[in-house]
Amino acid sequence: MPLISIKDVAKDVKLGIWKTIENVNEFFINDSDLLYLKPEICSYKAEQRRVEVLAVYSLLHRMGISERLLHNESGKPYLASGINISVSHTKGYAAVIVSGVSKVAVDIEYMSERVGNVAMKLLRHDEKADGLRKLMLHWCSKETLYKLHSEDHLALDDMRLLSISGHDDEGMVKIENVQRGETLDVCYRFFEGFVVTYAAV
Repeated sequence: MPLISIKDVAKDVKLGIWKTIENVNEFFINDSDLLYLKPEICSYKAEQRRVEVLAVYSLLHRMGISERLLHNESGKPYLASGINISVSHTKGYAAVIVSGVSKVAVDIEYMSERVGNVAMKLLRHDEKADGLRKLMLHWCSKETLYKLHSEDHLALDDMRLLSISGHDDEGMVKIENVQRGETLDVCYRFFEGFVVTYAAV
């Protein structure tokens, strides 16, 4: 089973990561509870999109959630029960974070030099990132903050990374929503050439 982990990362906050190595048929064979999704899955033209959706539902089922994932007008996912959720996909992985009490956000990205090509767009004039890992933390932390405060429609200059603490594999980023003048702690983890960032408030 390509489940990487499901962890309680805070009180009533679960984070799940799935390595998407199966094809669509293997998902249905391995988990018959997913069969009700076949009509929806078949509506997606791209195989990769089908696999991503099935990975998310596989995570939700293993987190004890059997609801259909809905989307608001801006495309943000939500659950009819009111359980807070955030979803992210990248090359070969899916991540889901859920909570019954906290607002949550997650981002997962493949470590790539391509982020270096857009560094000037990622960084404010008062930010500095030496090396790919720090650039990735700027990128992913800002994406996490953007999702968490989606109602603010934050631009890149509205988010400022203040500090990074921890060690190479995991730690915490302190980031500011400049619009609000508020800071947020974003946790990070590096693994297998990927980085995942998440937050709950």
